[in-house]
Amino acid sequence: MERRAVERVRGTQDLWPADARQLEVVRRRLEEAFAGFGYRRMDVPVLEPAELHLRKSGLEIISKLYAFDDLGGRRLCLRPELTASVVRAFVAQPAPRLPVKVFSSGSVFRYERPSKGRYRQFTQSGVELFGASGALADAEIVALAMDALDRLGLVDYRVTIGHVGILGELLSKLGLTGRVRTQLLESLEETRRHGLDAIRGRLHELDPDLFDPLGDDPVERTLPAQSDGVGEEHVRASLTGLLSKMGAERLGRRSEGDIVERLLRKLRPQSHREAVERALEFMERLGGIRGEPREVLGAGRDLLQAFGLAAAPLESLDRTVHLLEAFGANFHRVQLDLGLSRGLQYYTGMVFEIDHAGLGAESQLCGGGRYDDLFRALGARAPIPALGFAFGVERVKLALEAEGRPSGEPRAADVFVIPGTPEYVPFAARVATTLRRAGKRVDLDVTGRPLKTSLNYADREGYSQVAVVGEAEARDELVRLRDMGDGREQALSLADLAREWPAEGARPPGGAQLPRAAEAGRGH
Repeated sequence: MERRAVERVRGTQDLWPADARQLEVVRRRLEEAFAGFGYRRMDVPVLEPAELHLRKSGLEIISKLYAFDDLGGRRLCLRPELTASVVRAFVAQPAPRLPVKVFSSGSVFRYERPSKGRYRQFTQSGVELFGASGALADAEIVALAMDALDRLGLVDYRVTIGHVGILGELLSKLGLTGRVRTQLLESLEETRRHGLDAIRGRLHELDPDLFDPLGDDPVERTLPAQSDGVGEEHVRASLTGLLSKMGAERLGRRSEGDIVERLLRKLRPQSHREAVERALEFMERLGGIRGEPREVLGAGRDLLQAFGLAAAPLESLDRTVHLLEAFGANFHRVQLDLGLSRGLQYYTGMVFEIDHAGLGAESQLCGGGRYDDLFRALGARAPIPALGFAFGVERVKLALEAEGRPSGEPRAADVFVIPGTPEYVPFAARVATTLRRAGKRVDLDVTGRPLKTSLNYADREGYSQVAVVGEAEARDELVRLRDMGDGREQALSLADLAREWPAEGARPPGGAQLPRAAEAGRGH
């Protein structure tokens, strides 16, 4: 039999108690901030139908999806994020009243290239707000994310706000739909990083005949001619009817809608090429507008006017920024970036990210925005305005460490109970049980090591109190709690403690104080 050790899966972490406690404290404090804004906990499954994310998540997530077939032949995935799962749950069981405010936390999975701050299994904690449109809801979401970090004591973070509706409006005006629209929306930030030639290359790689004239496809050779007197909708209907007559089984992997859009491009290759080039020009100029809110809004209005677009998205951003001031946001941490897109297909309006300067390349702590179309995409009968965000909890913990700020790690158990000698082990177990029922967190020393060694261990591990159980304690039925900080000692009657909580297994609410009536004396 092979004795080789089983290795941890690359991109995952083993969290020993100290690190696990710190991560738990960060997550809990984020959730306390969410609850302070009226959000309530909700949990969703780790396993989801792969279709849930293939429909609307976008290439950024789909390319990193952990997907597989289960024993029943169903295509499943490990959830790569929480928002789509929460929306799916509400589509299946609509809330009786809107708005709905919920938060959720848990592990998510993406096939990332592992590095510091980037894992294949990591923890998200975030909120979703359903049933509220407008700038006030947008501003509250951003303000809540900032408030959560402020409560943790983080200082060196930066909030960047954008609006994906600006590019979406131009693409609609140019008549760009389907895969082309999706590819352009997902390439907005890449335009700034790699330039237009890189985007053209990506478009050609993903769809080689994007700009090509009619080829040798037997379907294309049967296209009806398009004249100036025939509307595009008439041609679209003719193509749809033609494909239906040919039979869906001949379409291969492409949907009927995708093929119709492709054929329409073939009928108008020149105009389509010009529309894409116009969109790329707009994206390049839009991506260059970022900085202080008032300057960005002014430059953005000039760009929209030059392209004949309405300024509604910018007006919405303007109202959001104004309301952030009312929420008390620190504007030294806020900038606007009209080239921000977040890389997820389901965003429709305001988007934002929060980054921390101390994390290097993987600087993002939080991301979110408005996704008003997601409910319909996942099967809802009517659109529901929605928005939210998620923190990467591990990155928030790293940011606290980068600033040298403690995450507020909880202490070890309140009391460390040490049997003085083996014969007093049964009484020590009674002491530990009684203290636990009195609301204390108690660790019983089960090692049988020498008393001095156990005391040194208690000091190193940070226990607040120690109870050494020996002959006197067992004879008098007492618990003597020694404070590890100042050495003061408190003697408590075991019988009084037991009478205070007589029911077996009964426990007072967490953090309950021991009864003063049980005090038998104090020492120094």
